[in-house]
Amino acid sequence: MLEGVLISISCDIIPNLVNPKAHASAQMMQSIIQGIRQLLPVYDQYVAEEHNQMMEVLRNVAGAIDGSSGDAADRIRERATTLGAGDEVPIPLDREVVMATHRELGLALQATMIDLDELQRAGDADADAGLEIVRGHMGPRLVRDVQTFLVGDALLGRG
Repeated sequence: MLEGVLISISCDIIPNLVNPKAHASAQMMQSIIQGIRQLLPVYDQYVAEEHNQMMEVLRNVAGAIDGSSGDAADRIRERATTLGAGDEVPIPLDREVVMATHRELGLALQATMIDLDELQRAGDADADAGLEIVRGHMGPRLVRDVQTFLVGDALLGRG
């Protein structure tokens, strides 16, 4: 279906556009649709993998700040023992369950980064190691998402 929309934009709409801004807009629409087309087949797999990785990140951060004390450190350890201790998501997966737990884990990582910032501001050197664990998880995810959405026949890969 999306391929049909792309073909229609290319063959039916773009050749009839005379306004350069409209032409550029149509090409951007094509790029977005192509990015979605490339993301759909792998999205559920990515979410399941991220779910399992985020659980591990929460546990690893708690281990990295093992010698730390204070409310922020306690909150990080609490997340690791609750959200980080659950069952990994099997693949193939139950999409609704994975989406709900993925969101919960994502929010837990956000809160963990805020707590790590609090620990860093208090001079806790272990927080640096915890932040590196989170960065080590987030960096590859961002690169993968950009590659999936923008490379190939989408925006960056247009020949």
